[in-house]
Amino acid sequence: MKRLVLALLLLVATSVAAQNRSVELDKAYEEARAAYNEYQQAVKRRDEGVESQPGERTGSAAGGSRPNQNYFARQAILEQEVETARKRYEAAMKRWNDLK
Repeated sequence: MKRLVLALLLLVATSVAAQNRSVELDKAYEEARAAYNEYQQAVKRRDEGVESQPGERTGSAAGGSRPNQNYFARQAILEQEVETARKRYEAAMKRWNDLK
């Protein structure tokens, strides 16, 4: 009788653990997918932000213009956003792979 009860408890515990693992795996997959989309959007914003915007160029004595500090600051922000999104994506992928 004790063996039967022990076997039933083990079966229930295994079933619950498998369900929890499946839920965690699904959650990790969704996080990885969302992080990848965020990363792709950050790369797109950075690539589209290459052109200078109004107020980001300074005139030169020769009649031309060159990018100023505002342009380089905006580029640095865009690059930082890409780096942050990449790190989040890599962490989400690691978590998902660890659960597989």
